Amino acid sequence: MKISIYIFCIMLFIWFRGDIMKKKVSIFMFIDAFGWEIQKNHTFLEELLPYRYPAKMQFGYSCTAIPTILTGKTPVEHKHLSFYYYNPKESPFKMFKVLKFLPGFIFDRWRFRHLFSKAIKKMKGYTGYFELYAMPFDRLPYFDYIEKKDLFVPNGLAPTKNLADVLEEKKLNYHISNWRLTEDENIEALMSDIRKEELDFAFLYTAKLDGLLHSVTKDGSEIQAKLDWYAEKIKLLVAEVKKHYEDYSLFIMSDHGMTTLTHEVDVKKQIEDLGYKFGKDYVAAYDSTMVHFWFLNKECREPILKEAKKVPHSSLISEADKVRFGINYADNMYGDEILLMDAGTQIVPCDMGRNSLPGMHGFSPDHKDSDASFMGTEPLNTPPKWVGDFFRIMTEYMDK
Repeated sequence: MKISIYIFCIMLFIWFRGDIMKKKVSIFMFIDAFGWEIQKNHTFLEELLPYRYPAKMQFGYSCTAIPTILTGKTPVEHKHLSFYYYNPKESPFKMFKVLKFLPGFIFDRWRFRHLFSKAIKKMKGYTGYFELYAMPFDRLPYFDYIEKKDLFVPNGLAPTKNLADVLEEKKLNYHISNWRLTEDENIEALMSDIRKEELDFAFLYTAKLDGLLHSVTKDGSEIQAKLDWYAEKIKLLVAEVKKHYEDYSLFIMSDHGMTTLTHEVDVKKQIEDLGYKFGKDYVAAYDSTMVHFWFLNKECREPILKEAKKVPHSSLISEADKVRFGINYADNMYGDEILLMDAGTQIVPCDMGRNSLPGMHGFSPDHKDSDASFMGTEPLNTPPKWVGDFFRIMTEYMDK
């Protein structure tokens, strides 16, 4: 009799447990810079994630690709391309005019600028990623900064709907990582939510691979070790999911790859040697791999463009390619013209830093090293062709 009651209790527990367990959770993990060429040349969870697809990078940097992934829209729609854009009337940096006299050997140092950036971010109430980088203080008043809000939270890319907005509309239980936390903290935070058995959808953010690739390039031996670390964390994550959910889908995505340094070009000196006055004749923002030009004096347009065409290992982006890349702003928000460096060539010095890095991204999406990757536990009816397609796939899995 006691044995029968014991067996009945076990069966009742199993039935009750199965009734309250979530049937399925969909997990999307973002690994910054885990490009197609990188995954092709390294081992990474081939049995768990056998379905793999390359995807075209969104022209720009991570600050462009992440908004595209979170909305499925192009930069001309969500407005994010580079951090800085010409907007002197509404510049939050007008006070910086008085800082141009500060000694550069102190105030141009990365550590000072990083701490100063944190102070400005707090003072302005910015919740997004904010960094001054190496933009000269006397030039900051000509620019505005695009990422003032946290991209990952509801209304983070308003008026464009982002991932969080859609999840809120669908009234799903979801987890989106806090990008400010470490990878270990973000993984543990997701583990904790998985154990609650309430999740429908999760977006896990990890970014350390990008920094490592910048330092050691895609060919560094450290890359496989880092991928092995991710693999072990993912296995633990899957094991935890299986304890608490009847079924799951897991997908890994990236925003771009990484290209090894081949050349350095001092574009800034070449343009400034023409003698035109910055802020009166023209304005330029020098990213790591591209230059954004705004012409305030139409007479200097042709001479500057003529000189730009002489810059080694570079080319001006055509109007057709602006349309193709989704950066054809009607108001030329990010430049009347954009000079793009060939893959592997970096602008040194630039407004992002005084020195080159062993690896860099932000080149043409047509170069093989630029391709992002997408992989999963199950095949897709319509594989992604472009990183913006990841948003469509995520929204499709919200309804499964």
